[in-house]
Amino acid sequence: MTHTRLVSLPRAALLGTAILASPAAPTASANDSTAELGAGGLQLVRTEDIALLSEDLFVSVDQIRVTYRFRNRTDTPRTYLVAFPLPTIDAVVPEAMNVVMPRGGDPNFVDFKVTVDGVPVAPSIEERATALGVDRTAELKRFGLPLNPIAEGLYQRLEALPESTRDELNRLGLIYVDPYNVEAAWKLETTFYWEQSFPPGRDVVVEHSYQPVVGYGFFGDYALDDPAYKASYCIDADFDRAARRQLDAVKNSNLPYLEERRLSYILTTANNWSGPIGDFTLTIDKGSTDALVSFCGTGVKKIAPTRFQVKATDFMPDRELDVLIVAPSRQN
Repeated sequence: MTHTRLVSLPRAALLGTAILASPAAPTASANDSTAELGAGGLQLVRTEDIALLSEDLFVSVDQIRVTYRFRNRTDTPRTYLVAFPLPTIDAVVPEAMNVVMPRGGDPNFVDFKVTVDGVPVAPSIEERATALGVDRTAELKRFGLPLNPIAEGLYQRLEALPESTRDELNRLGLIYVDPYNVEAAWKLETTFYWEQSFPPGRDVVVEHSYQPVVGYGFFGDYALDDPAYKASYCIDADFDRAARRQLDAVKNSNLPYLEERRLSYILTTANNWSGPIGDFTLTIDKGSTDALVSFCGTGVKKIAPTRFQVKATDFMPDRELDVLIVAPSRQN
């Protein structure tokens, strides 16, 4: 007999909430910087039935790819609802508004793709717009407004609304209105989900990929003098010396800074599965040979001119992954 458990989507796993929130990293410059948004792994209701035998994670500024190998530990089939939450877009939080979306006009703004045992899966999608903690998805649709609060052209559409409509949206907490501006004030939560069957005694391979929302900014020696910033990325003495050499080389140029890119990935979702990750592999590609990369990891090995790798057995992540990549500016 097949056992099916349908669970509500795990809102606590969405970025911006308390449990798995991945706070924006300290910004190296007070201006001209964008925030990274931390997506992560697959979500599942806590279960002792399904073991995560292995996870192979590849991280770069262009793409994040993950291959999971699961096994049903019981002697009967199990079916669970599996979910992948995209980063929350919150118009009220300045850092969340200051982002560069890979596909800004698309509900799937990170181009999320998934396969199971090599076969593409077309997951369902839930989009939920809230203001002041209240679901206002229906109201936005009624007024013909996009659910994404940073959709292209939204500001102009809000400005063009009749005053009576703006008053109602303001009453519902969906917009701010002052003598000079009309601004969105809601947030969008987007989750992909599907029912996944786990037959007994057979491995199931799930692969997914997406384009990360990368944070950009300028990097200067002030970042290297900030203990909290250095702790966020586990910046060591070698990175410090190399970064200062690169900064010294451009100090008399038109742009005396390095270019900074930040990536965030939620690792701790793996703790929902039965036991630790049997075999965990993390590969990070810094993109160019003159770039510097720093992240928190044990036993990091360089496996290629731009790639670094961490391997672990019986791995139970206790923090999220934050990656810092700095390189000379292409404008110099």
